[in-house]
Amino acid sequence: MFMEYRSARFSLAALVLASIMWPAHATPGTTPLRVVSEAANKRAVELMNARALEAATAVLDVQTGALIAFAATPGSNATAKEIEPLTVTTPILPLSLTKLFLAASWWDRGLPEMTFDCIRSGAPGQTERMTIDEIIVIGCDLPAKQMAIAERKKISTDAVLADLERYGFGPRSKSSRDEKFWAGLAPEWRETLVPAASYTLLNTKTNDLEWADTLSLGETNFVVTILHVARFLQAVGNEGILLPPVARKEGSDNPVANATPIPRRIMQEKTAMRLQAAMRDVVRRGSAQAIAHALDGTGWQIGGKTGTGPGPVPLGPRSDGWFVGLVFDPQGRARYTVATFVRHGGRGGENAAMISAELARYLIGNSR
Repeated sequence: MFMEYRSARFSLAALVLASIMWPAHATPGTTPLRVVSEAANKRAVELMNARALEAATAVLDVQTGALIAFAATPGSNATAKEIEPLTVTTPILPLSLTKLFLAASWWDRGLPEMTFDCIRSGAPGQTERMTIDEIIVIGCDLPAKQMAIAERKKISTDAVLADLERYGFGPRSKSSRDEKFWAGLAPEWRETLVPAASYTLLNTKTNDLEWADTLSLGETNFVVTILHVARFLQAVGNEGILLPPVARKEGSDNPVANATPIPRRIMQEKTAMRLQAAMRDVVRRGSAQAIAHALDGTGWQIGGKTGTGPGPVPLGPRSDGWFVGLVFDPQGRARYTVATFVRHGGRGGENAAMISAELARYLIGNSR
């Protein structure tokens, strides 16, 4: 189980991580972290505007936790009826991204391999058995519901909630903003980049049906922001070790440039690597295969998870769409996270995935 992880192993992991962040000739706190790229921000806006979308996206550096890009655009779908303009700090529904959190908890707790019933769209009445990896890849809701209930019974409600809190999605607090999100934040962005609080309303009194719906569909009892999801992905890409994010303005001499994120293991290494593998398959043959060839010719790869909703079925062009991904360099190491949400812009494997992949290609062409 995750809680049985030995501190010695964590210390070794932290030491290895430190050697990556701070080369032998440097000392912690003196090596500048990556900065937000204004050019990447501009490119992200161009990608959204080209599709006339109301969308937002954020990119983090996996190895340092630094914010690389963030952008949002109202697009032609924005309406005066929306409660709040969409940005990377806006509270939104996680939709099927909850399947990632559920799988992480299951694998962290060392629960046995199991299969669950899936009814594919277009084949009513026909069921097939589906593994946990396939639940992520294909995005089937019914087996995720069964899995959520099964895990709750095996390890208790409190244990699952403890895992979600460790991943960054704890109980609702009195504050509407997550003031502790950043390890370092440029003063210019203190009013715009402190995200809304992310949380779950699940508790021991939640009935099984509501519990299952929340952790499979992600349309109730759960609130996230693009930044919180990007932070979770940074840990997945960093073999389970989370680095509190830092946002440094390009060309700024502010002391935030020397902020030192303190590593913290939030999931087992084997859990992170299994999530990475499943996310690669989402793009290779699953719900985001529309971008399977988006990085051809670069030597890099992208993996991810899609989310579409909220209901009712059928989902379509007016649905909200998520794509959250990891961008892997030619050596297979996760280098960037990319999290994109499109409001009323279609399924997550469509516009949200394409924006993410095209932004990733831009970053690859400008990486150093």
